[in-house]
Amino acid sequence: MLRRVPAKNLAAAALFPLVFFLMAAGDLALRSREAFAEAGRQESWRDNPALKAAALEAEFKLKYSALDRRAAAGKLTPGEAARAAALLEADKDLRLSESSAKLAYIWYKSAARDFRSPFNPWAEKAEERLPAALAAWRAELAAENIKAEPWMTE
Repeated sequence: MLRRVPAKNLAAAALFPLVFFLMAAGDLALRSREAFAEAGRQESWRDNPALKAAALEAEFKLKYSALDRRAAAGKLTPGEAARAAALLEADKDLRLSESSAKLAYIWYKSAARDFRSPFNPWAEKAEERLPAALAAWRAELAAENIKAEPWMTE
C-alpha cells in the first residue's frame, strides 16, 4: 500500500537541489575571490619587491615574538628555541626568494579555473589577467636565462 507524502516534504525535496547549488556556487565564488586577492597581492609584490620584504618582515616579527614568549615561559628548551628560530629564518628566506610572478600566475589560474562556477565574477576577472601574469613569469625566467618549455609554465 502506498502512503501519501505530505506536500511540505515534497517542497523541501524540490528546494534541496537549488539550495545545494547556490551554496556550492557561493563557496566557489568565495574561494575564487580569495585566490584573486592573493594573486593581486603577489602581482604587487612582483612589481615592488620592497613591499614583499616589508610584509614578510612584519609577519615573521609576530612569529618570532610568539617564539620568544614560548621560550620565556619555559615551554621550549634553549635548543628547541634555537631550532625553531632557525626554521623560521629558513621559511622567511624561502618565501622571500619565491617568484612572485610565478605565484601571481598560479593564483590567477586557480581563481579562474579551479574555482569556476556560474555567476562568479572573480573567475572571469582572473581569466582576463591570466595571460599578462603568464607573460610576466616567462619574462622573469628569460631574464634569469632559464629556458621555459610550455609544459613548465602551464
